[in-house]
Amino acid sequence: MFTPCTDKRVAVFFADGCEEIEGLSVVDVLYRAGVPCDKVSISDSLSVTSSHQVTFLTDKLLSQISFDDYSMLVLPGGLPGTTNLEACEPLMQAVDAFVADGRAL
Repeated sequence: MFTPCTDKRVAVFFADGCEEIEGLSVVDVLYRAGVPCDKVSISDSLSVTSSHQVTFLTDKLLSQISFDDYSMLVLPGGLPGTTNLEACEPLMQAVDAFVADGRAL
């Protein structure tokens, strides 16, 4: 059972072609630590297929979230997943805003 230990929230963004272990491991560690986390698809489908042809479901679509709800944005690696994340203009604008606001290290 998930018991949150903070009011901070993390969004992990997934695109087709991602490296599933790089994203889902982060989600697992955050869950175990009690940090609220949403798996967010950048496409119009909750279903994402990794670079290894592993298909899984995310919690939300990018179109359903507000970046203001999150303290951290995670962009997992993998090819062509990172290329697909980089091509997502709203996500890249949010990353730039986090950096400009000093919210990214």
